[in-house]
Amino acid sequence: MTANPQPSSTLGWLPWMGGLAVALAGCFGDDGGDGSGTTAPPPTPLPSYDCLVDRHCNARMVAAHRGFHLNHPENSLAALRAAAELGASFAEIDLRHTEDGVLVVIHDDTVDRTTDGSGEVEAMSYAEIAELRLTGATSDGAEEAQVARFVDAPDPAQELDMMLYVDQKTDRADLVTEAIAQGPYYEVALVRDSLAAIGALHQLDPQVLVMPAVATETELAEAEGQVDGLLIVELSSPTPDQAFGTAASLLGIKVQQDVMLGGDVSAHFGDYGGYQTFVDAGVSLMQTDLPDLLVPAVRELNETGMLPLEGPGRF
Repeated sequence: MTANPQPSSTLGWLPWMGGLAVALAGCFGDDGGDGSGTTAPPPTPLPSYDCLVDRHCNARMVAAHRGFHLNHPENSLAALRAAAELGASFAEIDLRHTEDGVLVVIHDDTVDRTTDGSGEVEAMSYAEIAELRLTGATSDGAEEAQVARFVDAPDPAQELDMMLYVDQKTDRADLVTEAIAQGPYYEVALVRDSLAAIGALHQLDPQVLVMPAVATETELAEAEGQVDGLLIVELSSPTPDQAFGTAASLLGIKVQQDVMLGGDVSAHFGDYGGYQTFVDAGVSLMQTDLPDLLVPAVRELNETGMLPLEGPGRF
């Protein structure tokens, strides 16, 4: 394999998988007119991986922050599954390591807020963490109630045509690259971290898909220089930046940005205008706390070229 992945020829244009694949119809060429006075439907959209590695794919994608955590415990396998069922392109998960070197899916450096236990994640064994119950669990099933190991997440994501946006909160990049390589999950996991941490990870395994977090066009250029075949960066800002988006586009690099403040806040009340500002700035992957609202809006954008400026809210 090479350090610069290309779309798999065996994937191509895949059919819908039970309605779970994200509508990425921005990845097509002409309008398919057949001279009959009607417009043919667009080609079946590309899956997330194929769009990510295709520098010509301009479809917009949605990442569900910590899975669909409004309906399930955050970072649980149940939250990931629910995000896929909504049609999210990615589920964002957070990785930390235990005292015995097991990668677990948890955001905080302690288990206090998200489970019924207490203690630092890195000071606990996985066996200890596995005994805890996730806050907000509505059943005793492992997917709903148990802190997941990282190795438990890629298979269900892959089965549901969804990628994992892996927010690396561990300094054990060796564990992360080893887990991805053993899967192998090169087409499932996209690892996000600081530019310095991503540079080190890239040296360990250049086949792992990475997304360095940068804040300026200067850092964007540095990222391109450090990561061979860089496909996407995170713009670490709560507000869209059209100049940054243009600079990234000229380099053939996609942009991910969090839309929780700039889009989700108003979308709670049915106003999707905030999301439009990120679209206008060239953001390809939008991370949201409201995938139930943003996914249908982005699907409409990809199918029609127009993002609805209003829609269902949560209040």
